[in-house]
Amino acid sequence: MVALSILAVVSTLVWSSFRETTFTKKNVEAQAARYRTVRLGLERMARELAMAFLSQNEDTGQPERRTRFVGKRHGAIDELSFSYFGHQRLYEDGAEGDTAMIVYTSEPDREKTGTTNLMRRETRRLGYVKPDDLAGQRDILCDDVIRMRLDYWDARDKQWREEWNTTSADGQPDRLPSKIKITLTVRDERGKEVPFQTQTRVMMQEPLNLRAADVQNPTTPAAGTGTGTGTGTGTGTGTAAKTSTAVTATGASR
Repeated sequence: MVALSILAVVSTLVWSSFRETTFTKKNVEAQAARYRTVRLGLERMARELAMAFLSQNEDTGQPERRTRFVGKRHGAIDELSFSYFGHQRLYEDGAEGDTAMIVYTSEPDREKTGTTNLMRRETRRLGYVKPDDLAGQRDILCDDVIRMRLDYWDARDKQWREEWNTTSADGQPDRLPSKIKITLTVRDERGKEVPFQTQTRVMMQEPLNLRAADVQNPTTPAAGTGTGTGTGTGTGTGTAAKTSTAVTATGASR
């Protein structure tokens, strides 16, 4: 009986130890997976924001701009739409280039009540219409997001701004922020709020201007030959001036 009692106690202790180990392992793996999802989302946002650009080669008669950078406060999750140079064509012979429009926004989860997801939408091309009217693809950038704050560094005024608008005259027309700070607060596997923060630098802060400069036509060289009469022959070479078509030749005879 004593031996059986000792065996039962030891078995209970071993079982409890294995149970705690398994429980801790599951929590650590869930936390690592959750943090990895958030880090991948932040890295993608930072990479795409670094490739934002503006162009002055726009048709000013159109109601909308093809290139833009519009960030504004919108409840707990900020919204941002911008043109960038990182689009990849996924279909052969598609009418697409390396430029597109990116839109970050929020949307309630369709399966989990009370959960909000950070959404990313990328258009197939740029156009003189609103970003929502352009054909594109929408996917979840990060799930179960509580807050997202985007702050924009104004290098000219040396201050952080909560909003940025390149399409408004009273905003920041034809210039981009030099840095963008992203603060993303999510709910971890235990339901606790955890903030993540990163910063990225915009590579092209000034708008592109691809208007061709006036180029003068290069001077076309000319050559001439001549022959002499009599008992000798002569050869000559000449060059033409920029404003004259006459050729001056020199010759020698013998």
